[in-house]
Amino acid sequence: MYLLLVPLLLVPIQMLNLPGKERPTAMGFMEVLNKSLCRPIEQYVEVEKEFPKEFEGFYIPRCVSLFRCSNCCLDESRECYPVVERNISLEVSWSHQVINLTFVEHLECGVRPKQYQNNTSNEDSLRDRPQRRKNRRRRGEKC
Repeated sequence: MYLLLVPLLLVPIQMLNLPGKERPTAMGFMEVLNKSLCRPIEQYVEVEKEFPKEFEGFYIPRCVSLFRCSNCCLDESRECYPVVERNISLEVSWSHQVINLTFVEHLECGVRPKQYQNNTSNEDSLRDRPQRRKNRRRRGEKC
């Protein structure tokens, strides 16, 4: 019986013709491209990550829906960033009371060259590090 199932495992699920189901169609390239551009998209954001708690309790709901930049660019050397933002207040429950929390939503996004953080301490330590000697001293040789 198990031998009959093995060939089915080798066929991708998209290729299976299930009875009563029409065959799935692939999304066109232009639609995929347009959906992957740098733009505001609806994302679920964990409230606790935006507002870390100092006291015990938990937020209800745990996640809220906000529009944020997609962080996707066609070129890896560029980054997607918010150009226009707005503050939006949402009611959430925390420690058995309803409170207003203000979140940032992105209304417009733009693309710019990636801004790499200059870690000067790391660069300096590499620059100041003594170079390895190619010809090591042999035992008994004078300095």
